[in-house]
Amino acid sequence: MINQNSEILNKLFFTELQMLVEKYNKIDEATKKNIESVVDNLKDEELQAYLMRNPNKLLEILQQADEVDEDVVTFFVWYNLEIKTISIHKAKECIEELKSNKYIEIEEYLIYQDDRDIKEFARVLLEDRLEQEYYVNKMFEKEGIVEMWINGTTKDEIIDEIVDSVNLEETLELYPQEAFSIGGIQYKYAEIDE
Repeated sequence: MINQNSEILNKLFFTELQMLVEKYNKIDEATKKNIESVVDNLKDEELQAYLMRNPNKLLEILQQADEVDEDVVTFFVWYNLEIKTISIHKAKECIEELKSNKYIEIEEYLIYQDDRDIKEFARVLLEDRLEQEYYVNKMFEKEGIVEMWINGTTKDEIIDEIVDSVNLEETLELYPQEAFSIGGIQYKYAEIDE
């Protein structure tokens, strides 16, 4: 019963409830196994809970003609939960890039395993930042800038030194958070301040 004193609302409620029961009773064995497989393969309980609360995302996974990789499902569910809506197709592209490059830049986020994996990203970002007075002043003291100028240090040499530094994440002002785990590898994500 619902918490209203209305016979019509009660009838409406029970009609919808009956339709819902019929819908789930009509699910065939293959679909049931696929649903159970997708949910059970998610190792993170928070991701499982999200998928259970969002059956439309589960349906999107199930509608893929080819079997969806477990890693793609993990990324798809995590991204939809933590960042914003992403399609299963885009999640598949992201996982492929992440596995080949060990990092991806998607919109204003950087997703990666370890700061050693983002050196190429750092080079591109520093190439731009070392052209901006704000970042140069923020990264170097005036004495250091004068010393580099006197020594004829090139921008590429500065970038190499920064990229090889101990704490690249701090230098790039990345404040990583735990993202998801795939194949025993924990990934991080950070918002990129460009």
